[in-house]
Amino acid sequence: MKIIYLPVDERFCTRDYFLLLAESVNINVLTPNKKDLGNKKIPADTDFIKRWLLDNSEYGDILILSIDTLLHGGLIPSRINKLKYETLLEKLEILETLKNKGCKIYISTSVTRIPKYNSDDEEPVYWEFWGEKIRDLTLKISENKPNILNEYDTVYKNMNFKNDIPEWYLEDFFIRRNRNFKIISKLLDLVKLNIIDFLNITLDDNEENSLSVLESKYHEEKVLKENLQEKVSIHPGADEASLSLLSKALTDHFNVKPMFDIKYSEPEYKHLIPPYEGTPLFESLAEHIKSSGGIFVENQGDITLLVNNSDKKQHIDINNKNDYKFDDNNQNKLLNYIQQKNIKGICDIRFGNGSDDEIILKLLKKVKNWDKTNYSGWNTPGNTIGTVCAYSIIQFLASKKYLKLDTSKMKRLQAIFFIEHWGYQSNVRQELREESKKYGCNIWTLLPAEKWAIDYSKEKLNDYKEIVENNMNQIWEMEVWFPWNRSFEIGIKLKEKGDING
Repeated sequence: MKIIYLPVDERFCTRDYFLLLAESVNINVLTPNKKDLGNKKIPADTDFIKRWLLDNSEYGDILILSIDTLLHGGLIPSRINKLKYETLLEKLEILETLKNKGCKIYISTSVTRIPKYNSDDEEPVYWEFWGEKIRDLTLKISENKPNILNEYDTVYKNMNFKNDIPEWYLEDFFIRRNRNFKIISKLLDLVKLNIIDFLNITLDDNEENSLSVLESKYHEEKVLKENLQEKVSIHPGADEASLSLLSKALTDHFNVKPMFDIKYSEPEYKHLIPPYEGTPLFESLAEHIKSSGGIFVENQGDITLLVNNSDKKQHIDINNKNDYKFDDNNQNKLLNYIQQKNIKGICDIRFGNGSDDEIILKLLKKVKNWDKTNYSGWNTPGNTIGTVCAYSIIQFLASKKYLKLDTSKMKRLQAIFFIEHWGYQSNVRQELREESKKYGCNIWTLLPAEKWAIDYSKEKLNDYKEIVENNMNQIWEMEVWFPWNRSFEIGIKLKEKGDING
């Protein structure tokens, strides 16, 4: 089996997570060099990507491809470039060529997000000053449930909302939404034609009643009309989408469907909509399981998802974690399932953008063997859930001898998740942002003092690494870096140094 992988961009969480997970079960992955994947707003050369795919694909290969990279050169370019719909259609023609070569094609794509803050860090330049107002306007438009098949410019003008947003900003914004919406619709046509074997449609950083959710409803209607439910999944997320496709491709290859059971720390709140998302938690969990290649079966399963969810209706970001106190009795009951002999995946979504300190410390006391247990607690709930579902299926396939497990490499990946999701995202990142102000940095960039920031973060993370090492009976040398020269995400490389007892 050979997997050809085209990630959504060059970041550690979107490229290296995939490679490290595949490596932990000795799967051969071919992917472009990191330098050929662009850099944030600088798109990859899509002509080169096309040639690379054609040159390297052979009969029987499994292709896991990001449409955002294939067509636009990356996730961020898909939000800001001016490419015409007709140009993108021409770029899509490569999929039929690859299918004719006998490849299996698994695709991820994202519904364009509408962030609720003023910043052009990942958006068009005008978002720096008009982002919040544009987002508020789109919520008003969505409330009226327009027929967006008539295209947004017509819909918006007919509604005649009063606002002071410069007209060309709105025109630019709506043109791109129309274009990206139609591309996803075209991808559904390719699923129907059996050119695409499975399509993962993710809603990146969205919210209830948003245009993103409205657009997804149109896509869902088309999926139902064309009877494509088994070949398409629509759910919150983005950065984790390729991991889901990896496990989905493997379950298809081996013709197995692992059964999932779900246990919540707060089961009475499973209907709440998590932060950065627009659908209830229990619905998105079911879709993530499906997109990863599993099925949900209540009270029995090859895999148990332990969901550390919140009992608060409001958005609780990791920056505000100390302002909230939880009754941990339910969490303690949840962790009793750790003793089961099946695969256990822990989805830590109590906070947005980082881990719950309490559950980490309990896990590190309870779990000593990470071959059948895994943990994630990063960024949005969708990112975490998708990661855990995929990781759990990989562990299940290894336990059933479909895949050959490399215990050392799987332990290393889990250690990276703990150090990053718990050590960095939940704790060190806040300290770094505050301290970096002295050096001229801000929330969006570390460029004025990036070398200092790397040294500072590595020193701070060493304390968390040592706790993890003591649990896993392993010592690693650690490197850290900032993939997009900002504090939001970090890259972590661990190199084996030896056993603690050796």
